[in-house]
Amino acid sequence: MVLLVTLWPVESNGRRLLKKWGLPEPTEQQVVEAVRYLKRRRLLYPWLYAVLLFVPRWGDDVDQFMVVVLAGTLLAELLALRPRLGTRREATLTPRGLFDIASKWVLLTYAVFVAAAVVRLVVDPRWTTFAWFAGSALAVGLIVWAAVTRPADGDHAVDTALRTRSVHVATGLGAAVIGGLVHPLAGIAGLVAWAMMANTKPKSAKIVR
Repeated sequence: MVLLVTLWPVESNGRRLLKKWGLPEPTEQQVVEAVRYLKRRRLLYPWLYAVLLFVPRWGDDVDQFMVVVLAGTLLAELLALRPRLGTRREATLTPRGLFDIASKWVLLTYAVFVAAAVVRLVVDPRWTTFAWFAGSALAVGLIVWAAVTRPADGDHAVDTALRTRSVHVATGLGAAVIGGLVHPLAGIAGLVAWAMMANTKPKSAKIVR
C-alpha cells in the first residue's frame, strides 16, 4: 500500500512527463491524459511485486525490479490496445511506423545489446540465461508492437509523445536486462544505456499542439 501511494501519479507528474517529452506548455486536458498513462503502469507495479514474493527466485541473473517494470509496461501497453469507452478513433493520412515515433539510435543500441547476448549464448549457453534473454526480448517486442499499433488515444501530440516514451523506456530496460545477462560490466553499461535511452526524444519527432 505504501508503494502504491508513493507511485500514484498526480497532476505534477503528468505535467513533468509531457514537458520532458516535447510539450513545453501542456494543457489541463493533456495533463489528464498523461496522468492516465502513468496510472496504467504504476497501478500494476505493487501487485506484480506482491506476486513475485510468492514466486521462487529463478536464477540470479536479473533483478526483480527490472522484471516488475518490464512486466508492468507490457501489461499496460496490452491493455491500451482496447480503445477506451466513449473515444472516437481517428485515422492518419499515412500509416504509423516504428521510426515515426522512435529514435533510430535507441533501436540500434538495443540491437547491439541483443547481438551481444546472442554471442554470449553461443560461447556459454545456459538455460537460465537463454530463458531470461528470450523472455525480455519477447516482452520488449510486444511493447514496441503495441506502442505502434494501439488505437489513437486523445490528443495527437500527447499520444505521439507517450508512444515514443513507451518504446524508448522498454528498449532501454531491455538493454539493461540483457547487459546483466552478458557480463557484470555489460550490466553497468546496460544501466547507463537504459538511462540514456529512456531520456532520448527522436530528433525527427514533430510534436504539434
